[in-house]
Amino acid sequence: MRISVFAYGSLLNPKSLKKTLSGNRVTEQASLLGFQRKINAPVSGYLYLNIVPRSGKKVQGMLISVNAQELEVLKLREPGYGCVDVTKKIEIQGKGVVYTFIAPDKAYPDLKIPRSYLTTCLDGKSASEKKLWLEETLFENGIEEDLTNPVYINAVTG
Repeated sequence: MRISVFAYGSLLNPKSLKKTLSGNRVTEQASLLGFQRKINAPVSGYLYLNIVPRSGKKVQGMLISVNAQELEVLKLREPGYGCVDVTKKIEIQGKGVVYTFIAPDKAYPDLKIPRSYLTTCLDGKSASEKKLWLEETLFENGIEEDLTNPVYINAVTG
């Protein structure tokens, strides 16, 4: 049975993905229905991308083919996130079992979003894709300008 992970943030960046899973990956554009991107997943004192249920919304992303062992490796990369079966929420069915990573939808008013993380998520996107990504993503916290000393360990700059 085919297993895929729906990527919607830093895993979309091939350089970031290769830091966790080596080799070339079979990928396919996809949409996850009923969710919206929101930056509110706390990891190591900073906030990272999450998705939250939102009726009428959809998240553009990518399906990454993995095997069971690689899925376990990705679970280690995503501390604080649950590995959730979203097969029935993928816009085009028939792609096998699809998982994604979702953290609890909570507020963390004292935490910031590392610019190095945003740069990793947006790297390789066109100007119009970046604009749309930023418009569709819910931001409730400030951004820490950390590009000279990146805190995001999978950052392309690091």
